[in-house]
Amino acid sequence: MSVSSASLPAGAPSTPSAASMAVSWAAVLRSEWTKLRTLRSTWYLPTGAFVAALGYGYLFGTSNGRAHLAAAADERALFDPMESAFRGLVLVQLLVNALGVLAVTSEYAAGTMPASATAVPRRGRLLAGKAAVVAALVLPCGPLLALGSFLVSQAALAAQGAPSGALTDPGVPGAIAGAGLYLTLISLYGVATGFLIRRTAGAVSLGTFLLLLPAMAPLLPEWPARMLVTYWPSSAGLRLFAPAPAPDALPPSAAFVLLAGTALALSLAAFARFRARDV
Repeated sequence: MSVSSASLPAGAPSTPSAASMAVSWAAVLRSEWTKLRTLRSTWYLPTGAFVAALGYGYLFGTSNGRAHLAAAADERALFDPMESAFRGLVLVQLLVNALGVLAVTSEYAAGTMPASATAVPRRGRLLAGKAAVVAALVLPCGPLLALGSFLVSQAALAAQGAPSGALTDPGVPGAIAGAGLYLTLISLYGVATGFLIRRTAGAVSLGTFLLLLPAMAPLLPEWPARMLVTYWPSSAGLRLFAPAPAPDALPPSAAFVLLAGTALALSLAAFARFRARDV
């Protein structure tokens, strides 16, 4: 004899029906995209990222151009215009990380995560759907951010009378494409830390710490500082949008594997916590 849900004791967990467990990927993606695009942060943060990329590109280009004019002749011969090209992305990544965080923590703040988990009982599918729509938004934005930073910084250098680069220079197209991969992986860092921490302030703070930790390298002894700069995922990942290889740095392929592997590890940890705890 079947037992109706009405006969269950109060507070007893109900078993999801087969229909609810079989929510399609397409339905999950549509739902998550609807949630994401209705968040104000989804539009404010990318807009801020573009403003920051262009603004810092101009500032770095202008500053380096002035430094070139004031430098001695032998120092001018070593001047590399690409040092200004993508430096602003180091700061832009913080906004991209926050975008991934808010895609998750906004639901916890609004109290709608239980409804989402009820509609999509397979929590791995729910987490993956959020990660997929965030990545789909950031992936095309990353190269545009890098392109804007490059063009503005090189124009600022040229305006100061310093050498500047062109889009056709070796390594530049690959660096612009690599920036898209880097920022996409950083957005997935944000999604994972959002599920791990569940609070916007805490998750953004953790992401900022993880991303900017290599900046503390000058405070450390030589060996740990070198290890931090070379092998810390966010620091190694910068090689993805470096126009020229560096002798002491990981190659871009190894940097991508390290950064992607870390994003995967954080995502698995987030899934384990999301599945184990009540929403």
